[in-house]
Amino acid sequence: MRSVLVAALVARMAASGGAGAGVEEAAQRQQPSDTWEDVRKQFAALRNEISTLESEFRDAQERHRLDAERKQRQLELERRGQP
Repeated sequence: MRSVLVAALVARMAASGGAGAGVEEAAQRQQPSDTWEDVRKQFAALRNEISTLESEFRDAQERHRLDAERKQRQLELERRGQP
């Protein structure tokens, strides 16, 4: 599950321009005066993003489970001859 979350995080970052070919350029433009407070804030933002992705993943799993149960009930009703 963690690999799925990491892949989703990388995909979201790439889509938003936060990762990819421009990363090196952004790193070069970044001032070397980053403080530990800035780093802490960045990690906090990443933790929040991961939490959001985990929540979205759990919601998607639940939707998939409910959809599978609904389809199973429909199949059982069709086997019994009920519309």
